[in-house]
This record gives sequence, C-alpha cells and structure tokens, in this order.
Amino acid sequence: MLENVSYRYKIPVALTLAILLTEFAVTAVLIALALSDARRNVESGARNLANVTALSVRDSMMRDDLFRVFEVIRAPVAAKEPDNPLKELIVFDSSGRVYAATDPKYYATLSQVATLAPSIGAGVRYVRAMPQSFYFSFPSVLASDNIVAAQAVLAEDGSPLGVVALTYDTKKLRDGILTLLLRMVALNVLSLVVLLPIGWWWGNRMATPLHRLSSAMARVHKDELEELKQEVSATGRDEIGALSSSFREMLDELGEKRQLERDMVVAERLAAVGRVAAGIAHEINNPLGGLINAVDTLVKHGVPDGLTSRTLGLLERGLAQIRATVGALLLEARLDSPAVQPADWADLEILTHAQLASKHIELRWCVPEHEVPLPSQLVRQLVLNLLLNAIKAAEVGGTVECLAEPRESGLLVRVSNTGEHIPDEVVNHLFEPYSPNQKSVGVRSYGLGLWVSYQIVTQLNGTISVSSQPGETIFEVVLPMRTGDAA
Repeated sequence: MLENVSYRYKIPVALTLAILLTEFAVTAVLIALALSDARRNVESGARNLANVTALSVRDSMMRDDLFRVFEVIRAPVAAKEPDNPLKELIVFDSSGRVYAATDPKYYATLSQVATLAPSIGAGVRYVRAMPQSFYFSFPSVLASDNIVAAQAVLAEDGSPLGVVALTYDTKKLRDGILTLLLRMVALNVLSLVVLLPIGWWWGNRMATPLHRLSSAMARVHKDELEELKQEVSATGRDEIGALSSSFREMLDELGEKRQLERDMVVAERLAAVGRVAAGIAHEINNPLGGLINAVDTLVKHGVPDGLTSRTLGLLERGLAQIRATVGALLLEARLDSPAVQPADWADLEILTHAQLASKHIELRWCVPEHEVPLPSQLVRQLVLNLLLNAIKAAEVGGTVECLAEPRESGLLVRVSNTGEHIPDEVVNHLFEPYSPNQKSVGVRSYGLGLWVSYQIVTQLNGTISVSSQPGETIFEVVLPMRTGDAA
C-alpha cells in the first residue's frame, strides 16, 4: 500500500511521525528521570530522617520516656511542607510492638506489627533481622501502597532498642509526577503546534521536486520538452539536484534526437516530392520547349503589330517562367539566364494586377530601375510566389508591399502584407511541401509555392526568413549578386 502513496505525502507524514515520536520519547525519558530523581530524593531524605530520629529517640527509649519519643517524631511531620510526601513516623520497640507513632489512633501503642500494613511489617522484620542495614521500599507510582523506610534504633553498645519506620504518601508523589506530566504535555502540544506545520512544509518542500520530476517523466512523450525542463528546476549537488540535472540533459538529447528524426522525415518527404516533381517536369519540358520555339518563331518571322508584340513578349517571358519553375522542381535550374531587368519587375506588377484589384489591395512597389546581376527567371519566380502568397493572405482593402533593394550583402527582397498572422506552430514548417502542420488557417493555406521559393533561394546561395505578428507578416530574402554580367 505504501508504495502507491506519493512522496508528497509520505515525506511530510514521516517527518510528522518523527516529530511525534521524538516528543513522546523525550516525554517518557523526562518522566523516567523525574521518577528516578523522586525516588532518589525520597530515599535520601528518608535515610537522613531515620538516622536523625533513631539518634534522637535512643536515650528517651532507654529511659522509657514515651512522651519525649512522641515529641521527637511528631516534629518532622508537623513542620513538613504541604507537598512533602512524608506521612507517618512509627517507633517500634525491640519486640516489634508499636512504641510511639505520629498517629496514635491508627497505630496504637503496643500494637503488634503483624496487625499493620504488610509493607510496614516487611520493613520492621528486615531491620530486626539485620540491625545495621537500612530498609527502603518504593512501590510503583500507580500502586496504592505507601513508600516505607526503616532503620534500627541502636544503643551505644550497638544492641537494638527498636526500629524507626517512616511512611511516605505515594499519592502525593504521583500527583507531583502528574503535574510535571501535564506541564510537559502542554509544552509538547505547544511545540507540536509550531513544529508540525514546519515539518509538513519542509517535507512537502523536499517532496515537491521529486513529484515534479516524476510528473515530467510521465509526460515526456506528451508535452513540449522545453516546458518540462522549466518544471524540473531543482539544482544543487544533492540527489534530487543530480537527478534533475540528468533529466534536463536527457531532455536536451531527446530534443536533438526528435529534431534529427523530423529532419530525416522532411528529407524523405522532400526526396519523394522531388521524384514526383522530376517525373512531372520531364513530361512538361518537351511540350513547353515546343511552345517557346513557336513563340520565338512568330516573333522573329511574323509581322505582329505593337499590341501583339507586347503580348508575345509577355507570353514568351511567361513560358520562360514556367520553364524556370519546372527547373526549380527539378532542382537542376540553370543559373545562366539573363540578369534581372526593369521589365521583369514590370511583368511581376502586371501579373499580380488582377489579384490585387479583386481584393482592392493597395500595392506599395519599390524596385530597382537598373539591371540586377541575378538570374531573372529564378528571381521572377521567387518574387511572384511571395507576392501571390502575400495577396492571398491580405485582407480585403489591405496592403501588400514589395521592396527590392541592392545592398553590399546582396539583393534584399522584402514582401509584407497586412492581415492575419501565421501561427507560431506553422512558421517552422512553412517551407516544407504539404507539411501536415500547414493546414489551412483562416485565409492562409500552403502548398508547393513556398517550398519552390526556398529551393530557388537555396540554389542562389541566399537566405529566406519570415516574421509574423498580428497585423503584419514579412518575408525577407537576401540573394548574393554576381560580380559581372550574366554567365
């Protein structure tokens, strides 16, 4: 049964029991010491009083002065303190008969010792048999018998003249012990009132880290590892601190293992998507090449008017864009396409015009007005994906901003939009193709677009990051630029 009880309760209860047992043991020891001291004090007092009385009544007994003997033995009883347990003094003659007593009505003169209490008779017989000895009988405090002490009255030549017997009231001694016991109980109760809450608090403080550690271990495969590390915060060099430290190290290693497993899953998923995409891309490449050749032939050998020429140019760039997309899916895109021209930025603005107009979105457009030494097809596809994603996420009447600015570190492309932000649990999986964590959230949904963008950035040795706060989401890309013309 006890093994099923939490240490949050066992440790405080154990400390409480230890305190109680300690109090009881201390009380028992003190009571035993008090009894021992009481017995020693009574025996010492009885020995002194019996010796003094025996000397005081010796001459009177030799002269048979009963009244003088009575006066001698009555004085100690009459002068005693109220809490003194001394009860009676009795003087016996050499024949064992009562000679004088402090209570002559109860102990009548010439009464035989056999008619008195057995404890007194035992003392008188013992001393008569061994006159040089001192007799002392100390019954249990709970007994009703009196304490009895006896000593012989010896003449100057050592011959026995009689016996002095003393009785002490056990009840008074018991009352004194009981008073001491009550005081100790009161003191113990007071100390328990103080110590028990402290013991319970201290025990609970000791057990709480163990409970947290046990609870955290039970939830390792259910809750976030960082939350569990925050719960197990015990430090120090004791056993609990060492266990907590080892558990946190285990969580770190488990987190690394889980991250490695996720990376492996992502890698396997990417490989599967790559294989599918490669198959599709190879099927698209052939007819796509024919379309591009047809448009090129029409441009070179036809006689189109101005509007047709502009349309054919847009169509040619669009087909080239499709080829670049297919190349991104193949992860084999060529980096030798022409550099980005102002016309490419204008095409992007034209391609997104319809989507912007349908949602009444304001476009803030700031792009370079000169050539940028980066592959135009890949940059167009990258920026187009980010723009379409931003337009889709922006609310009706919202704002989309596209900033492209050459810097020393490379071309900075920042695409932002107002509207619903991306949840934290989705941000870490944005660039995975069709990740289970990329379920539609509000107006947002994610497919291959961001994954293709990530592949393009990777091919260009750039970086892509995302920050999303309520009301604004920003995608930021930095692409290192070539130092010369398109190669």
